[in-house]
Amino acid sequence: MKFTINILLLFIFTFSFSQNQITYEKTLSDIKKSSKVLCANLIIPNNDFSIGIYTKEWEVEDLTMEQCGDIKTDSIKSSKIIEILTSRKLLDKLYLNMENNKYESINSPDKFEWNKANLIVELNFTHNWNSANKVYIPINNKTQAKKLIKSICKIFESDFCFKKLKQNL
Repeated sequence: MKFTINILLLFIFTFSFSQNQITYEKTLSDIKKSSKVLCANLIIPNNDFSIGIYTKEWEVEDLTMEQCGDIKTDSIKSSKIIEILTSRKLLDKLYLNMENNKYESINSPDKFEWNKANLIVELNFTHNWNSANKVYIPINNKTQAKKLIKSICKIFESDFCFKKLKQNL
């Protein structure tokens, strides 16, 4: 009886930890299925300027044409963002914020430093802001960052904000 209970407890303990494992494949799959709730932030690390792209599920500040910050999106536009990131192979390496602002790749030993990237794309693919549902994509090449901004700009009607983002690069 004691043996059976120990085996059962070991099984439960092992199973509970295996479900919390974050894998690249699962994360990528979750991102690709998240067009209804995807939130993307385009962040310039050494600058206070960023653009948040949020679905209807999230509260978005009502900004005038001269201000930039949050832009509303829908599942179709979010799908296009995912397509752009996929076509540019930017979803090949996804990073998590571990502890103390250390960013580590899910599928490799790579790390990146926040202040050394030209642009960082932050993707949140659930209704929570916890770190398991949020990944980062650093873009170190300024030309690549500008091309990404230009591609995403075509989806939205906020030319002013995206031009301002490119100027701040």
